[in-house]
Amino acid sequence: MVPRHEPHYPDTRSQFQIQYCLSKQMSSKLAIVLHPAHGSTFTSLDVIHGQIQLTIGSEETLADIHVKMEGVSRTLLVVPKHPEKTRKDGSPKRSKKTVIETHKILHQSTIVFPPDNVRNTDTKEGFTLPPGQYYYPFEFRIPINNKCLQSTSFMSKLSFADGAAYSRDPTQHLVATLPPSLSDVGGQAVIKYFFKVTVKRAAFYKPNKREYLPFVFLPFEPPRPDTHGEQFFVRRKHQFPYLPSHERIDGHAPTGPAIPPKKKGFLSALSAASRQAPFVRQSGPEFYLEARVPDPPIMTPAEPLPLHLFVSSASPLTVPLFLHALRVNLVARTLIAAQEHNRETAYGLTIHNSENLKLQMGQIVNPKPGTFEAEFDLRKCGQIVLPNTIPPSFKTCNVARKYSLEIFAKVSHSRHGEADIIALAFDIDVYSGVKPPRSLLDAAETAAKIAAEPNPYAVGPALESHAVPKHNDSLPTYDEAIGANLNPVQGPRREFQQNPAYYADLAEMDKDEKN
Repeated sequence: MVPRHEPHYPDTRSQFQIQYCLSKQMSSKLAIVLHPAHGSTFTSLDVIHGQIQLTIGSEETLADIHVKMEGVSRTLLVVPKHPEKTRKDGSPKRSKKTVIETHKILHQSTIVFPPDNVRNTDTKEGFTLPPGQYYYPFEFRIPINNKCLQSTSFMSKLSFADGAAYSRDPTQHLVATLPPSLSDVGGQAVIKYFFKVTVKRAAFYKPNKREYLPFVFLPFEPPRPDTHGEQFFVRRKHQFPYLPSHERIDGHAPTGPAIPPKKKGFLSALSAASRQAPFVRQSGPEFYLEARVPDPPIMTPAEPLPLHLFVSSASPLTVPLFLHALRVNLVARTLIAAQEHNRETAYGLTIHNSENLKLQMGQIVNPKPGTFEAEFDLRKCGQIVLPNTIPPSFKTCNVARKYSLEIFAKVSHSRHGEADIIALAFDIDVYSGVKPPRSLLDAAETAAKIAAEPNPYAVGPALESHAVPKHNDSLPTYDEAIGANLNPVQGPRREFQQNPAYYADLAEMDKDEKN
């Protein structure tokens, strides 16, 4: 047969389209190349065009060439081997074991060789190709929801990456939006997406050729609620244990128990002179430090968070407050499940740090009876932005990710001198920044309304069931609601950077039973 020869794509590929060659020999090469029009980040409904490039230096007899698009969510935990057993002295045994849970959350495949018109030919000899270069185009469309594929291969349950470990078939699956690529918590939890091509030789004793090309996936974000200008706030009560000596409380000079003079040495006299000026040891009035963000609190990488910092009190503050430093940390918590074991791991990332601000609070206003507040002008601090390495909040079969913000504000009564650090914390959602198309949201709303309608054919327990029309009251998925008529999302995509380990060890993630 004569294979199809497709024209070369222009050789202007970015690093994302690097050819991953199976063999370094010039006699045999296998590569996956994506169309140059694609960026480095993909999302749902994208139609991906690519090409298999096969170069053979001698005659080859092949059975077929299979191309797959896959996504794998893999968790690995080291746990006590026998938690119920103890030593003679009563201490627990230290023996450990590695447990693994793998979910193939995305799986699509196509055969690019032989062509359709000869694929059903009953031949055991395969198809012989003479030496040369061969190009086979392929196309995939990324779905919206995951669909776990059960593995039947024994080898798919073994792992030697972190010592010998065995993985049982997972019994619990969650149908949800495809999760994002994940590579920021090491080997405990990894979510990878990739293309794989398998050149299957006709002779059973000859090994098949395989090649991988990873890609980065970022899902649609949920529909954003209408905020109408509402604000989410978190606050903490604080009271300084000191007060500037020149200030007055309620119109009177600060008073306190007389402190008898103390005989001082030379060094203590010097240090006392440096402490004298601004403060006396008397507690100041109570106030609240309050952080406000739009409600609900949502952050998107590469987009600034409009954070506002207020001081509020039940009575007017007679002593001005100063903001000396502001630090904002993002805390990422990853919930990991592997077989019957669960673990939560967390790490913190400083996303903003401003020092030496010396910002005085603004004018005191009285927005409602019994409330007086003033705002710190944070424009001097600059924008608070998440880096492009942060995946959005998500939940899939064996991994979930959630976030919170920590705010540390250093506040005092003066531009100089003693200051207290006040801490605030609250949960947030991180969105991908890829907004779903309006037609998809409309289809989902229509499907939800249909599902909410009462079933006119419902049969009560006291009634006999005769021949009644079948009423479909199940909620269709987004894919069922829109079919294949929706165009991919247009517009720029943010870069979603991954750890270098994301692009390695793909064969370990893809222990497939056949191809």
